[in-house]
Amino acid sequence: MNETTIMLTPSPGVQPEFLATVEPVSTDASSQQLSLPFELVLDGYTREPWSSGMMTPNSEDTSGWKTCYLLSTDGRNRLPGFLKYLRDRKKACVAKFKDSAASTRAILVVPFDPPPVPSEQLPAGVDKTQLLYVKYLADDRVLSRGKKPAIDPNKQLQIEQQKLKEKQIQMQQQQKIQQQRQKQMTQQKSVSQSTSSKKGIGGGILGNLLGAQQKTQNHLDVVRAKRRNNDLTPDLTSGAAGAITSFREKVAADLEKFKSDNGTFVTKVSISLASLVNSVPIEERDKVTMDVFKYVVYEQVEEVGMDKWIAAKEPTDFIDEIVIVVYKEGHVPADVLEDLNKADLPAELKGLSRHMADTQSKIAQRKDKRSSEVTMKQNIVGEDNVVVLNTNKRDRRTLEQIQKDMFSGDMKRSRFD
Repeated sequence: MNETTIMLTPSPGVQPEFLATVEPVSTDASSQQLSLPFELVLDGYTREPWSSGMMTPNSEDTSGWKTCYLLSTDGRNRLPGFLKYLRDRKKACVAKFKDSAASTRAILVVPFDPPPVPSEQLPAGVDKTQLLYVKYLADDRVLSRGKKPAIDPNKQLQIEQQKLKEKQIQMQQQQKIQQQRQKQMTQQKSVSQSTSSKKGIGGGILGNLLGAQQKTQNHLDVVRAKRRNNDLTPDLTSGAAGAITSFREKVAADLEKFKSDNGTFVTKVSISLASLVNSVPIEERDKVTMDVFKYVVYEQVEEVGMDKWIAAKEPTDFIDEIVIVVYKEGHVPADVLEDLNKADLPAELKGLSRHMADTQSKIAQRKDKRSSEVTMKQNIVGEDNVVVLNTNKRDRRTLEQIQKDMFSGDMKRSRFD
């Protein structure tokens, strides 16, 4: 018995599973015998035209193909489900193995569309549902004869790079040719202009001067003017930037002297906006404000004093003139520290302290009012000759008189008349 065990790989990377144990079945005397191995693994699927089972034997693609029916002898009845799976997906199952007889790599195909089973040519007692139609090719190189050979990606990359280099060389050559043509055109123009100028201007000293002047004018038209340095880098010595820089240097120098003097603990820095912006152009004066100079002073105090000095602004009646007092560490007055601490309080705490002060003042006013009322009553009770009048006086007018007074417009009349 020439039996073959067929294994099936469900998905890539999975161990093959048992499908069926088959043996060839001869349908007629001219049936082709296949040399199959003891174990065969179906591990691939394809939809190529050569995998179809309905291809005619006379077709060029079928040269070398052999067909055969394999009968399942294991009794597990797995072939019908496998064939239904192929029909639903319209794929053919493929197995490749080494043919021992031909010493080549053979291929076996299970088509999803096999031809009708010849019932009259089958041996007696054969179940059609257990038959498997297969195609066999002894050498799989036959399939790749009509295909183009695969191109090595490295070689393809080299070819593309070579083409790119050739294009770049051509572009450079074209640019050189264009530049040469432009030079020739400019030379021809200059020659024509010089000849025309010589023809138009007469000889002599005056003619030579006019010709030289015209040549100079032509060169000036061609040569570009140099770019000024002011356009490249900003000038920090003039304008608003210059005023701020000079003021910063002056403040830094004064604070360095103050730092080196161990006997001085307080110094003053005056800021006069009018004198500082006197040399600044009008269009740049909006950049130099009092806040900018104040920031410069505070910045220098922090840098020179190493965050140990205290700077506080003195109260003043002028807007464009202020004085900032700088104290060394440990020599700050208590009232200045208190003002600075108040300034550091958040808005909520400031509002709370203000509310507490208002409530305390109101309580004091109420106490004063009560005490004054008590003293007044005591004074009144202590005197026998004092009589209080008009405490229970009533309006003795009738309703008619009241209405008459209201409609007559005599509003100046007192209700107690």
